[in-house]
Amino acid sequence: MTTAHTAPARAGAAGDPPAASPLRWWALAALAAAQLTLVMEMNLVPVALPSVQRELGLTGAERALVVSAYTLAFGLLFLPAGRLSERLGRRRAFVTGLAGFGAASLLTGTADGSGELLVLRALQGAFGALALAPASMALLARTFPDPRERVTAIGVFTAVAGGGGGLGVLFGGLLTEHASWRWCMYGLAPLAVFAVAVALYAIPADEPAGPRTTGPLLPLRVLRDRTRAGVFLAVFAANIGTFGGFTVISYTLQEGAGWSPTGAGLAILPLAAVVVANSVFGAPLLLRTLTPKALLASGTALVAAATAWLAAAGPGTPYATGVLPSVLLMGFGITWIMISANGTLAQRTGPRDMATAGGMVNITTQLGGAVGVPLMLGLDPRTGALTAGALIAAAAVLVAFLVDAPRLRGKEGGGGGGH
Repeated sequence: MTTAHTAPARAGAAGDPPAASPLRWWALAALAAAQLTLVMEMNLVPVALPSVQRELGLTGAERALVVSAYTLAFGLLFLPAGRLSERLGRRRAFVTGLAGFGAASLLTGTADGSGELLVLRALQGAFGALALAPASMALLARTFPDPRERVTAIGVFTAVAGGGGGLGVLFGGLLTEHASWRWCMYGLAPLAVFAVAVALYAIPADEPAGPRTTGPLLPLRVLRDRTRAGVFLAVFAANIGTFGGFTVISYTLQEGAGWSPTGAGLAILPLAAVVVANSVFGAPLLLRTLTPKALLASGTALVAAATAWLAAAGPGTPYATGVLPSVLLMGFGITWIMISANGTLAQRTGPRDMATAGGMVNITTQLGGAVGVPLMLGLDPRTGALTAGALIAAAAVLVAFLVDAPRLRGKEGGGGGGH
């Protein structure tokens, strides 16, 4: 690959939208590959976690920390990583973060004790935050100045997240069963290398903002808008259920029902099919037919129902009536939330706050996981599922109260003034 394509796309005449880069779809491939790498990582771990616990002798608290060390580091460092990416330049930060993530993943695969594993998991989260901070909605919006192309790019980005989840649970099961859980970590490095190479080729280098970047990391104006606050709440609540639910399903099937890691991964795979199908084929119709309030509130309610359903998914419960309904409901719910969240933020947020608003989606995703996994693993499966489901249902009601935005249309998908 070459690094010759370093000039930013030039704007047209005054008042015209900036010219689109001829390499914008390659740039999307780099961003999507980074998203795929990080999403796969998040979905590999729940499937591999029972094997990790047995091999390293983790306690009940330590097994939850294997997930939470990553999600907390990622979530808490995401905004500082975004500020650092402004000082370094977005492409440089993107490449540095991905390279560091790949190296940390290789080291994680060599861990031989709980302390070492948890430190390396936190390091993965920190580098993941640096990689994804510049790859959030701000960079996507800059790469696709045309609103209609931006809607398509958002759909691809969302579909990759769903597909990455499916690949994560599938390969997590296969690698854990036929090689070792360590290969789940080793296998992330080639994906990171690919994303780095394509980024160097296709993403224009940008000028660093310099060391004098000022202002709060999270301006209060980003949170004061009720609709944006509702978006963040919906994403946070939904990921309590998805992170916690994935982990509980993995333990229920492997430890309780005697399923193999591959079988447990395949059991979760229908969720990815629902996410991809909804993102690619259903998103345009949903965005034009339903308001963000309807999509966000109903999506959160579906995740609440899916999480509570796991209370009935004991070791002796058939898959078709225990786990599968939860997986399908969760797939519909998380897709409705994400396609509406991305479009609503793009519509209602001005350029100066787009990076922060997009970052908050990633932060609330990770912090939801940091809450959901300890909550649902720390209690018995039935109590954990019902408790988490009730909390998410309460959030759905609050989301319906907060969100007030018009239907999203292709021509509106990425613009909007600041609030």
